[in-house]
Amino acid sequence: MQIYSVVNVENLRLFEPPFIDDQGENVLLPSIDDFSEKYLDELQQELILDKRTKTSKRGYVKYLRVGLKGQKTSQDKWLQTEKVRDLYPHLLNN
Repeated sequence: MQIYSVVNVENLRLFEPPFIDDQGENVLLPSIDDFSEKYLDELQQELILDKRTKTSKRGYVKYLRVGLKGQKTSQDKWLQTEKVRDLYPHLLNN
């Protein structure tokens, strides 16, 4: 028994060169210094991103997801409201 590769050629397109040839020009990308200080500070402050209530033997326990704005969700932390009050008191003042 042999295995053969199958390719659907209906979806293939011919290569077309780009309309604008910018290889000769130097393309400048914005640097981190070009961003406003206001927005950089905003990205470095921790925020409450989500709220969740779970049921346990003690009753309902409220959890808050704390993390940086624009950060991957895998790096956020789910913490109980009391712990957030101790670690990040400025978050619950709002």
